[in-house]
Amino acid sequence: MPTQSIGGDNGQPQRPAFYRVGHKPVLIDLAALYPNAPHFEGTYCPDGLQIRSVHRGVLTEWARSEWGDFFGKVTYKITAKGPEDEVTHWVPAWVLKPSVP
Repeated sequence: MPTQSIGGDNGQPQRPAFYRVGHKPVLIDLAALYPNAPHFEGTYCPDGLQIRSVHRGVLTEWARSEWGDFFGKVTYKITAKGPEDEVTHWVPAWVLKPSVP
């Protein structure tokens, strides 16, 4: 049975959506990933999450969204008063930069 095209792909061959890259060191800009809301009025909390900075992380995979945007699967540590917590999630490519190990 021939393969049917789905919603606008015109039956064209598709590139893979996921690319494993090993363990690549990256910098993740959390201030860009989590921007302040418009008209934000907050107060400083020294014991809170430190998300207005750039952190070192490890990129393990690239993925394309259904519309072709690239996202990186990144693991990094986020700091608050006390222990660091390790976080892994998909982030847009534009908040990542290569880093020297």
